[in-house]
Amino acid sequence: MLAARVTIEDGLCLLLDVDDIDRFLQFNQLQDGGIQLKRRRQALLEGLATSLQLVDPLGNNGHTVGSVPKDCLVFLRLVSLPKGRKLLAKYLELLFPGGELMRIVCMAIFRHLRFLFGTLPSDSRTAEISNILARVVSSCVRGMDLGALSACLAAVVCSSEQPPLRPLGSPAGDGASLILNSVLERATELLTDPHAASNYNMTNRALWQASFDEFFGLLTKYCVNKYDSIMQSRLMEASPNVPVIGADTAISFSREMPVELLRASLPHTDEHQRQMLLDFTQRSMPIGASNSRDGGNGTHMNSESVLS
Repeated sequence: MLAARVTIEDGLCLLLDVDDIDRFLQFNQLQDGGIQLKRRRQALLEGLATSLQLVDPLGNNGHTVGSVPKDCLVFLRLVSLPKGRKLLAKYLELLFPGGELMRIVCMAIFRHLRFLFGTLPSDSRTAEISNILARVVSSCVRGMDLGALSACLAAVVCSSEQPPLRPLGSPAGDGASLILNSVLERATELLTDPHAASNYNMTNRALWQASFDEFFGLLTKYCVNKYDSIMQSRLMEASPNVPVIGADTAISFSREMPVELLRASLPHTDEHQRQMLLDFTQRSMPIGASNSRDGGNGTHMNSESVLS
């Protein structure tokens, strides 16, 4: 880990140089408009990507190429340390919004959502660093175009790691869900805003839908498995003649199911996917449940809580 710590310190020094360039450009007017310094700035940022051994997994046409890194060992060693996550967050904040370099860095993050956000550290300071990183990535996503969003969502689906799809506010950590929710909401914004339509073509639209369809399959599979797990636990604990899907089970669903992700997915679903989601939410409703809240302890995961 010594090499990782040295790389982190070198990276932080490099970002200080970038900060210096930004301040100089802010307070000085140069005859060439600062072109040389801007080139120097970009070279420094690209150099850090090289140090992290991050490569662009997409070809020039936006399709995946064969040399996609499977392990990203250097990257994972760095972000396993709190200071490495601080470096990553600062790096993202200095990248050009919506640029290719930001997409490359974000794709590495999306490939490793479980590694980064699977477990919330017990140390409050370290946990806050992870939360800051999640918020920074979420902010970056909100400046992406549809092509970059498609690539990031595809990185999740193609990853060997199952992302932690928890509800927002989960005490176990919700960093991954916060980021994915931002992806879905940003895509909805782009696809429903008539002024944004000129920023993507039919190919990008098709790539987004293909990425989303794969992600939706992953999301619904997770929800079904979580449902089965909760029901199995309740069946083992249930007393005779007591409905298994009761108020306590509904509370368990609301604590475990990523309702926000399901809701954010709705604008991108087709009729079949929407019906599948409706069938699932109706199946998980408590017997005799109404649309009211369960004694103030949380909302039932019913069709109204998702399909609204």
